[in-house]
Amino acid sequence: MRVIASANQKGGCGKTTTAINLSSSLSLKGQKVLLIDFDPQAHATMGLNVTPSDLEKSIYDVITPKENESLGIKDILVPIKENFDLAPSSMILSAVEQELSGMEGREDRLFKAIQALEEAYDYVIIDCPPSIGHLCFNALRACEEVIIPIDMSLFSLRGVAKLLEIITLLKDNVGHDVKSRALITMYDRRTRYSRIVLEKVKEEFGNNLFDTVIRYNIRLRETADYGLPVGDYDKHAIGHKDYGDLAEEVIGSQAAKTYPDLNTMNVAQDILQKTEEYIDMSVKSPVIEQPTYGMEEFSTYSPQSNYSKMVEAIATNPTDSFLNHEDE
Repeated sequence: MRVIASANQKGGCGKTTTAINLSSSLSLKGQKVLLIDFDPQAHATMGLNVTPSDLEKSIYDVITPKENESLGIKDILVPIKENFDLAPSSMILSAVEQELSGMEGREDRLFKAIQALEEAYDYVIIDCPPSIGHLCFNALRACEEVIIPIDMSLFSLRGVAKLLEIITLLKDNVGHDVKSRALITMYDRRTRYSRIVLEKVKEEFGNNLFDTVIRYNIRLRETADYGLPVGDYDKHAIGHKDYGDLAEEVIGSQAAKTYPDLNTMNVAQDILQKTEEYIDMSVKSPVIEQPTYGMEEFSTYSPQSNYSKMVEAIATNPTDSFLNHEDE
């Protein structure tokens, strides 16, 4: 059983779209797949036509500590189609951040839940939240591989750099090594901006970049309104073909053999530094054109978060481990 997370600290980069459509494409190729929606926004759940408010139980009830009640993933499964099951999410999952705070072994909650699965799955895909906290740590601790979707925005590279730092911290503090690989999404070869970002990503990731590129496709956006994977909505859509190619690439790979060794901390620092340079350059230069859809406009505003404080606390307090740090 291969456990793969779809993660990026930047939202809107195709993370959930990838989780849904990779899961569906794998199932269509005869693989038995479980998709775990680990995002309190529950977009993967709603994207498969499941209404969170109609559910009696969700992944929250599996992860949260409760007395005299022990639920497993099998108790919350929603069958989507042949070879494809969903462990749904709901907004209450956001409460887990507080409930797990200070709890021993909180970083292993999802890992242990997956290990306890009685059903034999070929793949478990985890849709991660676009944030840093106990949920993200749980997802990365539970997986062996992570797919990092990168849309055609330099801000997306900033999210990649931060995620790679978290992966490095997991390896250094817990001894858990996660193999990471980037995936280009929302690519429109007609725009110069997309081509520039693609070249930057290729420069940084090299062999740690999927050959498959997910092209911009309006069908991928329309599917959210219908609660269907793109292949079930329109089997002729290029989005269906692209995710089918990605599924083939995933099936044809074995994490231990096909993911080159990557010094994640050095790469993360390098990406973060160069991304800042690219963003500064883009702000000053009006030459780089941008797509008018699905992308962020550049400005002098720099997104802020509590990420740097968390990393600093982890680095300066290794005996307590980063998993004992409460979110600010």
